Parts: sequence; C-alpha cells; structure tokens
Amino acid sequence: MLPDSMIEATAALAALALALLWAGLFRWRKRPATAGLGLALAALLGVTLLLGVVNASPRQLAERLPMLALAGLLMAAPLASGRRGLLLFSLALGGAGFTAWWMAGAPLTEADLLRAASVMLALSLLVPVLLLEVAAPWRGVLAAAALFAGLLASGLAGPWVMLAMILLAAALGQQLAGGAVMADAARLPFAMLLAALVAGPILARGAPADWAAALAPVAPLMLGGRLGARLKGWRATALLLALAALPVALAWVLARAG
Repeated sequence: MLPDSMIEATAALAALALALLWAGLFRWRKRPATAGLGLALAALLGVTLLLGVVNASPRQLAERLPMLALAGLLMAAPLASGRRGLLLFSLALGGAGFTAWWMAGAPLTEADLLRAASVMLALSLLVPVLLLEVAAPWRGVLAAAALFAGLLASGLAGPWVMLAMILLAAALGQQLAGGAVMADAARLPFAMLLAALVAGPILARGAPADWAAALAPVAPLMLGGRLGARLKGWRATALLLALAALPVALAWVLARAG
C-alpha cells in the first residue's frame, strides 16, 4: 500500500533528506567512506518514524526492521574509516548471521533453531551475495526500486511497501550525494535490510505473488552482470530493467489471479 497518512509519507522523505545531507556533507569533505553511513542512518530514521518503535525482541515481522537497521549502522561504523580486507569480510559474516537469526525470530533453543534452519540458511547466504552485487554503480538503487514495485504489485497489506520505499529513499539519497558507487559502509546495511525485506513478505504471507516480488530485486543483481557481461550501453541497461520488470509483472498477475 502507498502512504495514506502524512506520517507514512514523512518517513520516506526524512530518510531521503538525511541520506542526501549526510552523504553530501562528507563527500564534500572528501571522506567518501564516512559518507556511506548516511544510508544506514537514513534507513534507521525512516523505519523508526514509520513503525514508531525499536523493539529489542522480534515479535511482529515488520517490527524487526528498526533493530536490524540499528545493527546495520553499528556494523557499518568501523567501515567508515575506509578499511577493507579482513574487517569487511568479518563484518559481512556477522551481518549475514545477525540478519538470518533476527528475521527468523531470534531462536535460542535447539528446537526453535531447527524450525528456523531453512530461513536462517537462506538469509545467511543471501546477504553476502547482495553485498557483492550492489557494488556496481546504481545497482542497489535499481534493486530497491524493483522491490518496492514488486511489493506494490503483489498487493501485500501492512507496512512492507512503505518499508521498501524508505530503503529506496535512503539508497537514492546516498547515491545522489555520495557518488554512483556505493561505499562499503552503505553496502553492508543495505544488503542486510534488502534481504530482510525480500524475506519478510514471504514469511508473513508466502503467496505466489510474494515470491515473484522477491525475485524483482534479486534477478537483476544475480543475473544482470552475468547475462549482460558482453553487452554495453543501453543494451546492458535494458537487460537489467527487463530482469527487474518481469518479476514485477508476474507479481501483479499472480496477485489478481488469486
């Protein structure tokens, strides 16, 4: 659903404004790594404004996003120095593990861990893949836009469409002001939140339209670079857009066929 109140619309606008200001300021000061933190800060602001709470216990699925955004910000903070290598690798593993565990309901007992094993495995693999694939210029913004369009087409009730809009606003503001290539401090929280928003509707409802919507950001990221390796210019762009648009169209058809 699109925003039906000023509070919902303000959340996405606030995320866009904060990302623009933070990334623009630190890019102007020639600190591109620190500029990357603007995405995580903007996403945290937006989801907190929308949901009005930061829960320390993962109850409702959507309510897990503010704490995940906070975790993404804390994990991205060491990357603001521009260090990479083992630090980025370790934080990527930590981010993948926390995203998988948190979105699975933070299971603690053996029985709960076994029940959530498939979800945790899928998310723990998805986060590092997304982290690698959004390194290409503007690829993250395309993925966020595709997810937003896919969720809107699927007709899913609840805050999921607005949460995707907030992530899109944060990514767009970050890349407009911070540069076309997403910094490591932006890529890690973005990958964590994108994976959560891909999985959330499937866990919440799991309709065929939700699975199609989940493909909308994943297809251009995972297939675009490989299928378009020999293409250049508008042909490569057209392929990426087609890979994003086809799952959105499928989600629309499935939502209305059911």
